[in-house]
Amino acid sequence: MEYVLIIGHDIDFEAFNFKNKYVIGIDEGAYLALKAGVKLDVAIGDFDSIDQDKLEYLKKNTKVIELSARKNDTDTGAALKLCKGASRIVLLGGIQGKRIEHFIANLLLMEKNPKIEMLDNNSHMYIMDSSFSLKKTEYKFISFFALEDTILTLEGFAYPLNKYYLKNTDPLTISNELIAKQGVVSLKGGRVLVIQSKEEANEKVC
Repeated sequence: MEYVLIIGHDIDFEAFNFKNKYVIGIDEGAYLALKAGVKLDVAIGDFDSIDQDKLEYLKKNTKVIELSARKNDTDTGAALKLCKGASRIVLLGGIQGKRIEHFIANLLLMEKNPKIEMLDNNSHMYIMDSSFSLKKTEYKFISFFALEDTILTLEGFAYPLNKYYLKNTDPLTISNELIAKQGVVSLKGGRVLVIQSKEEANEKVC
């Protein structure tokens, strides 16, 4: 089962594919999704970012799990507990927003669970722990950040690397680009955070 958790920032809902996925709206993201015509399986949160009228709208249009504002978890952390047997979990809209601490919290959640990815209109973020290939797509820039020190080889990129020792404090591998139709990323040990970025989103990528 694939899960999509809608957080609600920087999302063009028409650009994402929700078909055959279990869709969870989180706090204000639930309201924004419903207003955009996205069918939710459930909405969850303490809903401190919306007023009572919007909360009543949610309760009339979908199942709602209302959490206490005083809790030892984030709304997104609580939503992840609903993702039983997930093959893939997409946090939709968890990257942008005025509250940067929530983005950091989402990064930590992603680091704990390798099935989690983050997507919005401009970026796709995920963690890899083994070698993989990347096809040239609408994403122009590709960055790699070591979560643990790793030996990194990049083939088919504008800035290739051959068995480079990438430390978790090294920003060298930011904003690379594919020059081949397909690039190969080879890892020896460790894990990397991969960030793919584009200027505009005009295709269904979820």
